[in-house]
Amino acid sequence: MTTIAASSHMESLEYRFSLERLDELNRSAVPLILARMTSSCPSRGATPGDSDDPTALIREIRANCADDPDYIKQSMPLQEIVFRMLLLAEDQTMTLGELHRELTEQWSSAIRPITVTVSGLARILDSDEFYGFDSVPVPEPEVVESDRPMLGAGQDAEDLLLREIFSTLDEDSEEDDDDLFEDDDDDPYEDDEEEDED
Repeated sequence: MTTIAASSHMESLEYRFSLERLDELNRSAVPLILARMTSSCPSRGATPGDSDDPTALIREIRANCADDPDYIKQSMPLQEIVFRMLLLAEDQTMTLGELHRELTEQWSSAIRPITVTVSGLARILDSDEFYGFDSVPVPEPEVVESDRPMLGAGQDAEDLLLREIFSTLDEDSEEDDDDLFEDDDDDPYEDDEEEDED
């Protein structure tokens, strides 16, 4: 059960092609993207000096290469296939599960099988220093303070609930006991004592 949950969590992690990550690696995005242009792209054959806008080049690839059979080939290295898939993806972002499924179902073949696991693919992407792969930070879950005390060692929820019930009953009982000792201006015995004194 825990293994399935961990696997599901890992598959939901997102990876992207990041221009910021390329800057950290001291690599230029424009020549990297231009080299992935196919004959269906208007900028095919352009030099880095002709364009300084990597975002515009990515838009051009998305508009022209999605249906181009030469854009991704099974013979390409695994990282190259992932890079080209991310260039086509919305916001250049895909989950690890999506990347893994597309690699193993669409781009794997009997001649060139892709048998990488989900965790293996994550390691490949995390260790990249060429393509600018980057994991999308997972937001920290919001901590909600509970009024209920936390379970201690050896306690279960039922035990804790019983303790709360008895604690509430004890408080009610103490309040009732306090009522017994409160001064009452209308004490019926006071009149009897006054009459005896007369």
